Amino acid sequence: MQVKNKFIFGLFSIVAAFFVSASVVQADETIQIDSNSANNKVDQKTKKKKHKNTVYSHNQDQSVGKYTKYIHGKKPKTKAKAYLVLDRKTGEVLLAKNAKKCYLTASTGKLMTIYLARRKLARNPHDWQKKLKFSSPLVKMAKNPNLNCFHVKKGKKYTVKEIMSSAIIDSDNNSAIRLGQWVAGSNKKFIKMMNKQAKLWHLSANFVSASGLENSDLAPYGYYVKGAWSSGNLLSAKDLAIIGYHVAHDYPSLMKFFATPEMYVAGQKLHNYNDTLPGRKYNVKSLKTDGMKTGWTPRSGYCFVGSYKKGTGRIVVVLHDKNEFSDANKLVKFTYKHRS
Repeated sequence: MQVKNKFIFGLFSIVAAFFVSASVVQADETIQIDSNSANNKVDQKTKKKKHKNTVYSHNQDQSVGKYTKYIHGKKPKTKAKAYLVLDRKTGEVLLAKNAKKCYLTASTGKLMTIYLARRKLARNPHDWQKKLKFSSPLVKMAKNPNLNCFHVKKGKKYTVKEIMSSAIIDSDNNSAIRLGQWVAGSNKKFIKMMNKQAKLWHLSANFVSASGLENSDLAPYGYYVKGAWSSGNLLSAKDLAIIGYHVAHDYPSLMKFFATPEMYVAGQKLHNYNDTLPGRKYNVKSLKTDGMKTGWTPRSGYCFVGSYKKGTGRIVVVLHDKNEFSDANKLVKFTYKHRS
């Protein structure tokens, strides 16, 4: 009888323990869910705060530029030495040729300068109206008609917004250099910052100038940093596509500058050389072009980074291509034919 009672008592204890355990697990799961929700809120706040204050945002995003859904088969014929088309939403590479090989890329390299300047402005929004003077070498550079420079005057102050506008819309070289000096404190420090950011994005790029000019153009004004006399910024089509992606993705408000065909700044008319913009010869209305960057030097030939909003959007890069605008449109149309 005692054994039987012990058995019944033991069985009752096991059953009771089971129900207690179940309620504890359920409670723990509820706590865990609540805890995760709280952590998510904290993480989101921390992430926002970190994004606002960190020096290098979106650094470890290695999904951009991956050849995960590459379009195979017959490719369009172009004059480009290299090209790449990137899905603007997913960062996937859709079409490419010699996309990892580095070339001289002229003013398309200004995209990195513009990105870093805009990042500083994100931390200090009031600096849009901050006024800056141009140094004597930059004033001297402005007098050279071959260097496509904003005609700044000695001693006159210009707002960061005016300088940014001239660097983006008219591709002004002295404006790009001045932005770099403002961001980092000196031209040399800014070149180091550009290359540091390139490494953080896992690019193969090597920057020697904030403007995209080559050393032979920069040397007379004291902005020769490193490399041979003919050295310039070396970037691949993939590098430029990733930089373009971050410009459009991280700071979409910049696109209004890139999409501006013409405007007056400090009494000077700025002209955007992107002929895929609305109203221009190579605009295709259905592709919904919204800007990006052109470039040219005798050594680099014509280069172009284009942005399109149709569907999931596209970033296209064509390098050393005398038909840069028509070929860019052709490549983008091809990807839309095979993808949404």
